[in-house]
Amino acid sequence: MRLLLPFLALLLGVACSSTPGYVIPEKKMAALMADIYIGDAVVEGSPREWRQDSLRQVLLHSIYSRHGVTAEDVDSSLSWYGHNMQAYMDMCKLTEEILQKRIDEEERQGARGERVVSSVSVDGDSVDVWPGIRSRRNIGLAPSDYTTFALQSDRNWDRGDRYTLSLKGLMTRMPVTLFLAVEYNDGSGESRTYVGPAEELNRVTLVLDSARNASSVYGAIKYVPAPGEVSYLDSISLYRTRMRSDNRSLRQGQVSFKN
Repeated sequence: MRLLLPFLALLLGVACSSTPGYVIPEKKMAALMADIYIGDAVVEGSPREWRQDSLRQVLLHSIYSRHGVTAEDVDSSLSWYGHNMQAYMDMCKLTEEILQKRIDEEERQGARGERVVSSVSVDGDSVDVWPGIRSRRNIGLAPSDYTTFALQSDRNWDRGDRYTLSLKGLMTRMPVTLFLAVEYNDGSGESRTYVGPAEELNRVTLVLDSARNASSVYGAIKYVPAPGEVSYLDSISLYRTRMRSDNRSLRQGQVSFKN
């Protein structure tokens, strides 16, 4: 995410202690993080309008000002939360609850706003349907080098939908593989694969056939850390969009298969 500080990189250990006075309290921190996530969605949804770093910084500091905090307050608080895992998880849970309440309120008012927390069945022309966790810590002792997912068709699917799987690597030293595939009702399918340095932004895009009905979209993220490496895959998302003028050209490089 462009605005969200990469505080996951600060998770160097777990400690138990009471909250110091300089730390932003849990409820206030959660409300702040919710606004930052929404700010990220605005930036990612309109990259041309927000391509200048100075504009992003203005937006970020306006969010800080709204909550009555400074960048130094946020940095020191994130550092403390990063070293106190239970407090960090509680704050993240409260952040998601705040975001969900805002989304529910928009839906009651008839809005079709962007999803910020993970969901599968959601209406809209550009929505994040990632069903899993947003960040992953990479260490040599991890039980698996893969993060897999699968989405089944629902009432919000449409022919020709476009899916983009993306993530950002933090402190990564090895390449990452992104795999994205679709299975159609006739048993055929198509897939796209991306392999490249994990650091910074990575993405792969799959465009569904506008003449066939899809039964599932599935894929995987593979990252094998180097010996002794501690790194993170952050801001994982799976955006579904439609009505893009460049879909036809993107489909030309896709690999087809038959089950």
